[in-house]
Amino acid sequence: MTVTVVTPTKGRPDLLERALRSVAAQEGVSAVHVVVGDDCPHLGDEDRRRALEAEFPHARFVNVRPGDHPGMPQDYLPARLAHLRNFGISLADTPYVAHLDDDNAYAPDHLRSLVDLLERTPGAEVAHSWRRLLTHDGADYVPDGEDPWHPIPRQRAASYRSLAEQGVFVPGSSVVRDAMRVIDGKLLSRVDTNELLIRRETHARIPFPTTYTVWQRILETTEDMALCQELLRHGVSTACSERPTVDYYMGGFSNAAALV
Repeated sequence: MTVTVVTPTKGRPDLLERALRSVAAQEGVSAVHVVVGDDCPHLGDEDRRRALEAEFPHARFVNVRPGDHPGMPQDYLPARLAHLRNFGISLADTPYVAHLDDDNAYAPDHLRSLVDLLERTPGAEVAHSWRRLLTHDGADYVPDGEDPWHPIPRQRAASYRSLAEQGVFVPGSSVVRDAMRVIDGKLLSRVDTNELLIRRETHARIPFPTTYTVWQRILETTEDMALCQELLRHGVSTACSERPTVDYYMGGFSNAAALV
């Protein structure tokens, strides 16, 4: 089985190489890694790109320069990332598509475990894992008492308590048990992009949203949250491996306020 992994990147070559190595090390599946540069300096350097292509023959590197995509959103970063992710998805010709940010990494059995889960779960179109939180130097990061991704600092404790009641956070644990389900008519859309494996035809039908309301921008809605909300609204069946097969390093775009 072959899976396409989509990674947007800009200006983080050392972190990108860690992500590339983790995809190359996947066991039990063949992975095609589509790396989409957002006017990325090191992908725009011919010598650098050729060196990456030689070191990572499973990867395809595409650099989107200003003017290449006139319709690409400019004023809200998640919308721009959504556009880049959708472009990467459009280059896939495999049955499944997964996602990996350039600052995170997969465990060696991540893709295989999700492919197996989808293939043995009738009707499921999306599979996802859990994630283990790490500091930039690789130590466990335990978010005890506060949700590090909530955009309003004074509400982080309340958000943590609510998500702990749903089993997403467990006190003393660095593992985030992300979930995507409807609870009492409300959407719980807490699955990170890096955890997702989606059937290609499902992604074609439900791409990452690229339009965000003023309220979504105030709440700092990210593209993965927006996608999960769309998947739930469309009634897409999902399955969870209940295994932390993503190493998620704190300090990226969506969690810049977290302690690292």
